Amino acid sequence: MSDVEPLLDEASPRWRRRSAFICLAIFSCGCLALAAAIVASYFLLQQKNVVGLKVMSLNTWGMPRTFGSEDKSLRMEAIGNHIKKGEYDVYLLEELWMRPDHNVIKSLIPEGYFMTEVGDLASSCDGTIGPDGCSGLAIISKFPFVEIKFHGYSDHGDALWLDGEYLARKGVGHVRIEPAEGYIVDVFVTHTCASDYNYYYRQRQVKELVQIVEKSDVDFVVLGGDFNVDPKVNANETTLGDIQSIMVNSIDDFFKTIETWLVPSRATYGNPSNTYSSQYNPVLYDYIFHKPRGKNLIWTNYFEIPFLKALKGNESEVSFSDHEAVTVNLNLWKPKL
Repeated sequence: MSDVEPLLDEASPRWRRRSAFICLAIFSCGCLALAAAIVASYFLLQQKNVVGLKVMSLNTWGMPRTFGSEDKSLRMEAIGNHIKKGEYDVYLLEELWMRPDHNVIKSLIPEGYFMTEVGDLASSCDGTIGPDGCSGLAIISKFPFVEIKFHGYSDHGDALWLDGEYLARKGVGHVRIEPAEGYIVDVFVTHTCASDYNYYYRQRQVKELVQIVEKSDVDFVVLGGDFNVDPKVNANETTLGDIQSIMVNSIDDFFKTIETWLVPSRATYGNPSNTYSSQYNPVLYDYIFHKPRGKNLIWTNYFEIPFLKALKGNESEVSFSDHEAVTVNLNLWKPKL
């Protein structure tokens, strides 16, 4: 090669195309980095607008011993002592049918917490001899109740089944709280018809539930409870689809894909770790859903199915219930005015 011969062939377009591509790639990376920095800065600046709300839902298996529940007195005291720790802002309880059990748990709630009365979330409830006319629902909150309502379902099962569904009066418990100034939250709890053969009544109850939830006009809505429907076992039902058409499922929100959470270890009934129901097929019956209003945002920061146990005697442990609890840490965000 002579000293006058150019190092680059100016006549070849290949180098010019390669140079343009490299420049474009560098420019694109720079734009992406700038955009990421802007987004990160925005959310860092908005962090002061994020309010956390920790929620736990548990079916307490509070049927009288004569109806089949086991170790009820021991378990109710254990549930109360767990709530006494105040690890969550809101506790949603189902199957708390009997007044004495309600009183035990209420006597153990943390100082400064609030709990609904039996009559608050029932149209008419015996609760001393049996669960006739009771909803079995209760809500405990770190924040005062701005409003308390109960909506009894129109459908309650078939009296001919003799499964107790017709005698109980299930429905939707509803409280309004304000976990931070200007952050209004409607909290709903429910327990729908049990057993696969009750699918007709369960679906009708949930359609009624959706209508009730949709009437909320506050900043955020949280719904939890025992829905007695599994995504696979009860796939032919409209139950979950109706709820998820207006709300987000927290477990789905956190784990993203159904394969990561629809596994036996995360079953809320028939869980292999449960001392009362492990002999049954594992299913996911218990959920916490959420939705924001308008431009507000709500998302699941953490989801867990804890295996809560109580000491029975000196050695053995028993589960708090035949169901596992469901717990979430929610983040609530509102834009600055």
